[in-house]
Amino acid sequence: MRRYLGFIVITVLTLVMCWIGQGCKKEEDMEQVHQEYKLAGKLKIPSVEAAENNQYIYCYNHELCQDKGLIDGDSLSRYYLCMQAVYRANLDAYLLEILDLGALDDELKNSGLGFVSKKPANKNLYERESTMGLEFIYLRNNLYIEYLEKDQLKLLETQLKEGTAAVTDELKRMAGETCKEVIRVRNPRNREDQGSFLYSEAQGRKPRIPNEALVLQISNAERYDASGNFLPTDNMKEKCEYLDKIKLKKEREYSGIIGTKVYILLE
Repeated sequence: MRRYLGFIVITVLTLVMCWIGQGCKKEEDMEQVHQEYKLAGKLKIPSVEAAENNQYIYCYNHELCQDKGLIDGDSLSRYYLCMQAVYRANLDAYLLEILDLGALDDELKNSGLGFVSKKPANKNLYERESTMGLEFIYLRNNLYIEYLEKDQLKLLETQLKEGTAAVTDELKRMAGETCKEVIRVRNPRNREDQGSFLYSEAQGRKPRIPNEALVLQISNAERYDASGNFLPTDNMKEKCEYLDKIKLKKEREYSGIIGTKVYILLE
C-alpha cells in the first residue's frame, strides 16, 4: 500500500513539474517571438484564434503557406499574422497616399449629419487591424500574403525582424504593385478562380462582390438609449442618401485610380 501511494505521489509531482516546465517554456517562447520580431509590439496583430474564427475569411492556401515557410502544420501561425500586419500597414499607407480617404473621412466627420465613430470594444477585426487612423473608413479585404513571391516575403520578414517602423517607401511601392494578387479571394485549388465573394451584412443585406475587387467600408455607430433601444435620427433618410451618393461617386473614381474594381460597403 505504501509503495502504491509513493508511486502516486511521484507521478503527481512529475506531472506538476512537467506542467510548470511547459508553462515556463511557453513564456520563454513568447519572449523569444517578441525579441525575434522587432516590430511585433508596434503592429496591430490579431490573435491566431480571432483570425481563424472569422467566418468572413475564405480559405488560406495552406499548401502554399507551408511551401513558403509561413506556417507549420494546417493552422495559421503568429508569424503569418505578423507578416500580414506589416503588409497591411504598407497597403493602408499606399491607399491613403493615392486616394482621398483622409479628406473623405473629414467630410463625413464635418457633414453635420451626426456620423458617430465606434467605440473600440464594438469594432470588428478589420477595423481593429486598420492602420489608416481614420474614424469611419477602413480596408475590408482579407490579405492572402502567401500569393506573394518569396523575395517579396523576404522584404516583409526583414522589416519585421529589423525595422524600426512598419512602413517604408519600398514596401509601400511593393504593396501597391501586388495588392490585386493579395486581396483576391480564390479557391486554393484554382489560382485563376474568377467569381464573387459574399461579404458580411451591410445595410440589411449581404453583398456579393467580385473576388478581385478592393473593398472599403464606411462604418457608422448607431445610437441607443439607456435600455439598449435603437434611437433613429431625424435625418436618417438624408444620411442614407448622402452615403449612397458618396458610394456611387467614389467607387467610380477610386476604380479609375487603382485600375481594379473598388466597392464601398456602407454600415
